[in-house]
Amino acid sequence: MSERKKWKKPMWLKKVEYAILMLGVKIMQSLEVKTCYALANKIGLLVYYCDFKHRNRAISHILHSGIRTDLAGAKELAKKNFQHILKVFVDVVTASRLVTRENFRDYYELDMEADPEWLAFSTSEKNENVILATGHLGNWELAGSAYSLLSGIPLVSIMRPLENELIGNFFYSRRAVFDHTTFSKEKGVRPLLTALLHGESIAIVADQHAVRQEGVEIEFCGHPARAHMTPALLNLKTKVKLICWVAIRKEDDFKFKITGCGPVHYTPTGDKEKDIQALAQLYSNQIEECLRKYPEQWLWPHRRWLDCNRKHNKEKNS
Repeated sequence: MSERKKWKKPMWLKKVEYAILMLGVKIMQSLEVKTCYALANKIGLLVYYCDFKHRNRAISHILHSGIRTDLAGAKELAKKNFQHILKVFVDVVTASRLVTRENFRDYYELDMEADPEWLAFSTSEKNENVILATGHLGNWELAGSAYSLLSGIPLVSIMRPLENELIGNFFYSRRAVFDHTTFSKEKGVRPLLTALLHGESIAIVADQHAVRQEGVEIEFCGHPARAHMTPALLNLKTKVKLICWVAIRKEDDFKFKITGCGPVHYTPTGDKEKDIQALAQLYSNQIEECLRKYPEQWLWPHRRWLDCNRKHNKEKNS
């Protein structure tokens, strides 16, 4: 039997999707910020009730993680999560018309209650580049430019190409501001390594499921998962410190608390495979720590666990 080919989205459909996105952008740009967030709350609920696939996956993942142990609680959290996802879009559009180099501190506020060592690496105090191991928590699209503004250190990140490249280019352009340069994942780790060697920081969204050749098995929220190994590889190669960094939305008026934890303290054993796995577990623990504080702002509908919604053995070989 011949292998089934993956359906490829036609260009006409991509253009329709992009046109809808641009219509949403124009509407958002014509409204007051608070009105945009109120609209996002309503649309988020509508999507929650209409998108059966992602709603059920989000609820299943919430229960699987143990963040909520009852179905009613999981559904309520999932509703807030869908509203949050729509607000991420509002954040991105709003940032382009509000944030400047002169006023960014009006919108991005460092968590002064965080670990003092983390704070030192998150500002210009140490003036030392870092590897940011972040996740789909808070607003990951704005977290990079917030770092470069607050620390004064240029940032380089990679972005997974979206199926619709027109929409992907829109988000690329919104990321690449304020000394934040973005490369496609297809370019590999070379741009990241070059940036670190030149004293720049890098950011890697490290909380999504990684295929076997790109990841290492760890535990996340008490269940097996596969984490991207790139942050660990680059840390071992360059000795640049690893920290967790997230931009949490505080209120529905474009206010963010920048928080996180770290840096990761680990002494390599010389066993490369063991060291990569240990480091991946450590920065995954940091992301989980932040997730547990702000569960409504994590991307619950995305794939994460090896033992949830699919056969473990089949996934291990993917």
